[in-house]
Amino acid sequence: MVVFVQASEGLRWVAVIAFCVAAVIVVRRLGAVGDRESDAAHLLMCLVMLAMLVFPAAADPRAVRGVLTAMTVVYALVLGGRILQWRSDIRQSGAGGNVMAFAYHVAAAAAMLYAMGGHRMAGMAMPGGPAAGPALTLAVLFAVDALVMTVPWSRHAVRHVLPHPVGAMAVLPHVVMDLGTAYMLVIAVAG
Repeated sequence: MVVFVQASEGLRWVAVIAFCVAAVIVVRRLGAVGDRESDAAHLLMCLVMLAMLVFPAAADPRAVRGVLTAMTVVYALVLGGRILQWRSDIRQSGAGGNVMAFAYHVAAAAAMLYAMGGHRMAGMAMPGGPAAGPALTLAVLFAVDALVMTVPWSRHAVRHVLPHPVGAMAVLPHVVMDLGTAYMLVIAVAG
Protein backbone atom coordinates (compact mmCIF):
# COMPACT_ATOMS: atom_id res chain seq x y z
CA MET A 1 0.00 0.00 0.00
CA VAL A 2 2.85 2.39 0.88
CA VAL A 3 4.55 1.89 -2.49
CA PHE A 4 1.31 2.62 -4.38
CA VAL A 5 0.58 5.76 -2.36
CA GLN A 6 4.12 7.07 -2.82
CA ALA A 7 4.11 6.21 -6.55
CA SER A 8 1.01 8.32 -7.23
CA GLU A 9 2.27 11.60 -5.75
CA GLY A 10 -0.17 13.85 -7.63
CA LEU A 11 -3.25 11.92 -6.57
CA ARG A 12 -1.88 11.59 -3.06
CA TRP A 13 -1.52 15.36 -2.57
CA VAL A 14 -4.91 16.08 -4.14
CA ALA A 15 -6.37 13.69 -1.57
CA VAL A 16 -4.41 15.41 1.22
CA ILE A 17 -5.81 18.81 0.19
CA ALA A 18 -9.34 17.38 -0.04
CA PHE A 19 -9.09 15.87 3.45
CA CYS A 20 -7.70 19.14 4.86
CA VAL A 21 -10.61 21.10 3.35
CA ALA A 22 -13.09 18.51 4.64
CA ALA A 23 -11.53 18.63 8.12
CA VAL A 24 -11.79 22.45 8.22
CA ILE A 25 -15.45 22.28 7.18
CA VAL A 26 -16.20 19.67 9.82
CA VAL A 27 -14.42 21.64 12.55
CA ARG A 28 -16.50 24.70 11.66
CA ARG A 29 -19.68 22.60 11.71
CA LEU A 30 -18.85 21.16 15.13
CA GLY A 31 -19.55 24.53 16.70
CA ALA A 32 -22.96 24.77 15.05
CA VAL A 33 -26.18 22.98 15.82
CA GLY A 34 -26.35 19.71 13.94
CA ASP A 35 -25.26 16.12 14.14
CA ARG A 36 -22.13 16.56 16.24
CA GLU A 37 -21.50 12.82 16.48
CA SER A 38 -21.42 12.47 12.69
CA ASP A 39 -19.22 15.55 12.35
CA ALA A 40 -16.82 14.21 14.99
CA ALA A 41 -16.74 10.86 13.17
CA HIS A 42 -15.94 12.64 9.89
CA LEU A 43 -13.16 14.58 11.59
CA LEU A 44 -11.55 11.45 13.08
CA MET A 45 -11.75 9.67 9.75
CA CYS A 46 -10.19 12.67 7.98
CA LEU A 47 -7.33 12.75 10.48
CA VAL A 48 -6.61 9.03 10.10
CA MET A 49 -6.64 9.31 6.30
CA LEU A 50 -4.37 12.37 6.46
CA ALA A 51 -1.87 10.51 8.63
CA MET A 52 -1.78 7.62 6.17
CA LEU A 53 -1.42 9.92 3.15
CA VAL A 54 1.09 12.41 4.53
CA PHE A 55 3.27 9.79 6.25
CA PRO A 56 2.63 6.59 4.25
CA ALA A 57 5.96 4.96 5.16
CA ALA A 58 6.05 6.21 8.76
CA ALA A 59 2.48 5.32 9.77
CA ASP A 60 2.73 2.07 11.73
CA PRO A 61 0.16 -0.33 10.21
CA ARG A 62 -0.51 -1.89 13.63
CA ALA A 63 -1.28 1.53 15.12
CA VAL A 64 -3.51 2.47 12.17
CA ARG A 65 -5.37 -0.86 12.47
CA GLY A 66 -5.75 -0.26 16.21
CA VAL A 67 -7.19 3.21 15.65
CA LEU A 68 -9.54 1.93 12.91
CA THR A 69 -10.64 -0.97 15.13
CA ALA A 70 -11.36 1.41 18.00
CA MET A 71 -13.24 3.78 15.66
CA THR A 72 -15.34 0.93 14.27
CA VAL A 73 -16.23 -0.31 17.77
CA VAL A 74 -17.04 3.17 19.10
CA TYR A 75 -19.07 4.06 16.00
CA ALA A 76 -21.00 0.78 16.34
CA LEU A 77 -21.74 1.62 19.99
CA VAL A 78 -22.93 5.11 19.02
CA LEU A 79 -25.08 3.53 16.31
CA GLY A 80 -26.51 1.15 18.90
CA GLY A 81 -27.37 4.12 21.11
CA ARG A 82 -29.04 5.83 18.17
CA ILE A 83 -31.08 2.72 17.43
CA LEU A 84 -32.26 2.55 21.04
CA GLN A 85 -33.14 6.26 20.97
CA TRP A 86 -34.95 5.81 17.65
CA ARG A 87 -37.00 2.93 19.05
CA SER A 88 -37.81 4.99 22.14
CA ASP A 89 -38.87 7.96 19.98
CA ILE A 90 -41.18 5.71 17.95
CA ARG A 91 -42.87 4.37 21.09
CA GLN A 92 -43.27 7.82 22.62
CA SER A 93 -44.24 9.95 19.64
CA GLY A 94 -44.69 7.69 16.65
CA ALA A 95 -41.68 9.30 14.94
CA GLY A 96 -38.20 7.92 14.44
CA GLY A 97 -34.80 9.53 14.46
CA ASN A 98 -32.03 9.30 11.87
CA VAL A 99 -30.16 6.03 12.36
CA MET A 100 -28.86 5.34 8.85
CA ALA A 101 -26.83 8.54 8.70
CA PHE A 102 -24.50 7.21 11.40
CA ALA A 103 -24.51 3.67 10.00
CA TYR A 104 -22.48 5.15 7.14
CA HIS A 105 -19.63 5.94 9.57
CA VAL A 106 -19.61 2.39 10.88
CA ALA A 107 -19.48 1.06 7.30
CA ALA A 108 -16.69 3.46 6.26
CA ALA A 109 -14.53 2.71 9.32
CA ALA A 110 -15.05 -1.04 8.86
CA ALA A 111 -14.19 -0.77 5.14
CA MET A 112 -10.98 1.11 5.94
CA LEU A 113 -10.11 -1.49 8.58
CA TYR A 114 -10.76 -4.22 6.01
CA ALA A 115 -8.45 -2.46 3.54
CA MET A 116 -5.68 -2.35 6.17
CA GLY A 117 -5.93 -6.13 6.60
CA GLY A 118 -3.28 -6.80 3.96
CA HIS A 119 -0.81 -4.05 4.80
CA ARG A 120 2.83 -5.11 5.02
CA MET A 121 4.77 -4.76 8.25
CA ALA A 122 8.56 -4.82 8.27
CA GLY A 123 8.62 -6.50 4.85
CA MET A 124 6.34 -9.36 5.89
CA ALA A 125 2.92 -9.77 4.30
CA MET A 126 0.09 -9.90 6.76
CA PRO A 127 -2.07 -13.00 6.32
CA GLY A 128 -5.63 -12.64 5.13
CA GLY A 129 -5.34 -9.34 3.26
CA PRO A 130 -8.42 -7.93 1.60
CA ALA A 131 -9.83 -10.10 -1.14
CA ALA A 132 -10.05 -8.24 -4.44
CA GLY A 133 -13.74 -8.95 -5.11
CA PRO A 134 -15.23 -7.67 -1.85
CA ALA A 135 -12.75 -4.77 -1.61
CA LEU A 136 -13.50 -3.57 -5.15
CA THR A 137 -17.25 -4.02 -4.60
CA LEU A 138 -17.04 -1.84 -1.50
CA ALA A 139 -14.94 0.70 -3.44
CA VAL A 140 -17.61 0.88 -6.14
CA LEU A 141 -20.36 1.33 -3.54
CA PHE A 142 -18.51 4.22 -1.89
CA ALA A 143 -17.75 5.78 -5.30
CA VAL A 144 -21.42 5.50 -6.30
CA ASP A 145 -22.44 7.13 -3.03
CA ALA A 146 -20.01 9.98 -3.77
CA LEU A 147 -21.54 10.37 -7.22
CA VAL A 148 -25.05 10.38 -5.78
CA MET A 149 -23.98 13.06 -3.31
CA THR A 150 -22.60 15.33 -6.03
CA VAL A 151 -25.80 15.35 -8.09
CA PRO A 152 -28.44 17.40 -6.22
CA TRP A 153 -31.53 15.72 -7.68
CA SER A 154 -30.21 12.22 -6.98
CA ARG A 155 -29.09 13.22 -3.49
CA HIS A 156 -32.62 14.38 -2.64
CA ALA A 157 -34.20 11.28 -4.20
CA VAL A 158 -31.95 8.91 -2.24
CA ARG A 159 -32.50 10.77 1.06
CA HIS A 160 -35.95 9.20 1.29
CA VAL A 161 -34.35 5.74 1.48
CA LEU A 162 -30.94 6.39 3.05
CA PRO A 163 -30.57 9.75 4.77
CA HIS A 164 -27.64 11.82 3.54
CA PRO A 165 -26.48 15.26 4.58
CA VAL A 166 -27.93 18.28 2.81
CA GLY A 167 -26.08 21.45 1.85
CA ALA A 168 -22.64 21.97 0.37
CA MET A 169 -20.94 22.22 3.75
CA ALA A 170 -22.31 18.84 4.82
CA VAL A 171 -21.93 17.13 1.45
CA LEU A 172 -18.25 17.88 0.78
CA PRO A 173 -16.82 15.99 3.79
CA HIS A 174 -19.13 13.07 3.00
CA VAL A 175 -17.97 12.95 -0.65
CA VAL A 176 -14.31 13.25 0.38
CA MET A 177 -14.76 10.39 2.86
CA ASP A 178 -16.52 8.27 0.22
CA LEU A 179 -13.76 8.83 -2.33
CA GLY A 180 -11.01 8.40 0.27
CA THR A 181 -12.47 5.09 1.42
CA ALA A 182 -12.82 3.91 -2.21
CA TYR A 183 -9.22 5.00 -2.87
CA MET A 184 -7.95 3.12 0.17
CA LEU A 185 -9.80 -0.05 -0.86
CA VAL A 186 -8.44 0.14 -4.43
CA ILE A 187 -4.84 0.69 -3.33
CA ALA A 188 -5.15 -2.17 -0.83
CA VAL A 189 -5.93 -4.46 -3.77
CA ALA A 190 -3.43 -2.85 -6.16
CA GLY A 191 -0.61 -2.54 -3.62
